[in-house]
Amino acid sequence: MSGHLRSRTKRAARKHKHQVVRDHGSLTMAQMPWRMRATFGPVEDLLTALETTGDIDADKDGAVYRAPSGHAWFSLAGAIKGFAEFYDAHARISGREMPTQSLHQLANKFAYGVMVFQSDVDAVRRDLAILKQETRPMTEHYTTTIIQSMSEDA
Repeated sequence: MSGHLRSRTKRAARKHKHQVVRDHGSLTMAQMPWRMRATFGPVEDLLTALETTGDIDADKDGAVYRAPSGHAWFSLAGAIKGFAEFYDAHARISGREMPTQSLHQLANKFAYGVMVFQSDVDAVRRDLAILKQETRPMTEHYTTTIIQSMSEDA
């Protein structure tokens, strides 16, 4: 085999290492740590703020949340409720119970302006750890399908 053909063969063998994945749908959330941070980060940041300063943003309608990517403001109660409902939908699909009760309770506390206690924060942190483990093997396609079906039902 000539030197030219040998180097072409070596280049072809190495080429697969540098190919860019264009379809993220089959990747798991564990393979996309930025998605995990985007999913759980805002809730974890909220819990940290509640523990450290107790401050949350509010407007005339109550507690609000600013989406980092779009800079739009949303109802904090609605955002947490939507997060919990995603896992409720996953529970129906998977047939496994998901620990979302603490999230629903926190959303209700924000909706009605009730005081949030450390025990509430601890319960949500405990449940988030379980939900993170549940999320890691999910594919992007699966999560997108759930979100789309939730949007259609609304």
